[in-house]
Amino acid sequence: MYLFPDFLLTQSERFPHSTTSDSFSSFSSSPPPSPFDSIGDLVDGFGDLTLGFQSQPAKTPPVNYLCHLCFTKGHYIKDCPHARSKGEGLTPYQGKKRCFGEYKCSKCKRKWMSGNSWANMGQDCIKCHINVYPHKQRPLEKPDGLDVSDQSKEHPQHLCEKCKALGYYCRRIL
Repeated sequence: MYLFPDFLLTQSERFPHSTTSDSFSSFSSSPPPSPFDSIGDLVDGFGDLTLGFQSQPAKTPPVNYLCHLCFTKGHYIKDCPHARSKGEGLTPYQGKKRCFGEYKCSKCKRKWMSGNSWANMGQDCIKCHINVYPHKQRPLEKPDGLDVSDQSKEHPQHLCEKCKALGYYCRRIL
């Protein structure tokens, strides 16, 4: 038995005709009538709903504005024809050089940083042994902060997708 606030009940439900002294008379257990005859009608009803996301025409920027991606006038960076689509590439960085990457395993939530991060290459989590792609990448900087790592020490090649793809240490100079 459920109790409902008065504003949700009809007049007859608020004051049911009952001869018993029980102040909580039982309500009908049947569901309220549906405006839809079948599940198919219900699905069609949901299909008619719109979220109002019609594409808006691109706004024109001020006359002196240069796109920060291609450095030409006439469009904002979000409308740039040279922009890489969101789904393109597995990592934020798409260059050819090594960079600094921040990783977080989706399975065990372990976090680590590496100065041996590459475009579209991941590193295996040392606990879960699943490939993890960096969620942040930035250029290598001169050692002074958290980026500091012993450059003379080789990193674990069995965890590095780039090393495995090359078949040798990814920082080896040829």
